Amino acid sequence: MATLTTADQLFAAPPKRRYKTVTVPVSGFTLRIQSLTEKDYSDYQACFLDKQGKPIASRLRQANRIFISMCVVDEDGNRIITGESVDKIATWDAADANYLYNECSRFAGISTTDIDELVKNYEETPES
Repeated sequence: MATLTTADQLFAAPPKRRYKTVTVPVSGFTLRIQSLTEKDYSDYQACFLDKQGKPIASRLRQANRIFISMCVVDEDGNRIITGESVDKIATWDAADANYLYNECSRFAGISTTDIDELVKNYEETPES
């Protein structure tokens, strides 16, 4: 029987980010993507809600773009798609954007179905 990990072992050292290089099919750009922490994913989920817990429609429309922006980084692990440049992903060829979205979600260990369901649930939330 395998020896179980203790709490001390589990939290002894911070986990390291994982990185992967991908090349998008149409533009041919080579990009570096990173894994996400649980906190990153929780922040992603929370970004769709206002302070009263109601969905923010404009952010729901950007769900894929926001997710991509959280994963694409430079050599030092700094996000390279930030602020207004997130909106610019909307002008990309859809094949590149979808390819990158799928690569990011697979690498982060989050299925595209999970993300789609999250957005769908927020979209279906009735306004008070």
